[in-house]
Amino acid sequence: MPIIRKSETTLENLGPGTDRWTLVDGEKGAESLSVGDLTLQPEAAVRTHVHPTEEAMVIVEGELDAVLGDEVIQVKTGDTVLAPIGVKHGFVNRSGASARVMAIFPTATIERTFVD
Repeated sequence: MPIIRKSETTLENLGPGTDRWTLVDGEKGAESLSVGDLTLQPEAAVRTHVHPTEEAMVIVEGELDAVLGDEVIQVKTGDTVLAPIGVKHGFVNRSGASARVMAIFPTATIERTFVD
């Protein structure tokens, strides 16, 4: 059974104040799953984008404005945002404190198209 340590994963900067660690994907041995751990500093954002798969995003810490389709909805620790296939989504952190999100995909290879 593989053990993946966050400290041994690659950090990707998605934009100012937004970092993503890929915890699980095809490169780490998964066949049909990807999991990312994102940290958003105050005023940081995840640009709106779409995927050819669903994505579940669990708010692990903090408060964010979630963009889902044409709506902007405040979410907080414990909430989950489910983005259906092809529906634009993203986040903005206006809370003044950092936030964390776990992003979960039913694929080992993530495809993302930015729409903003």
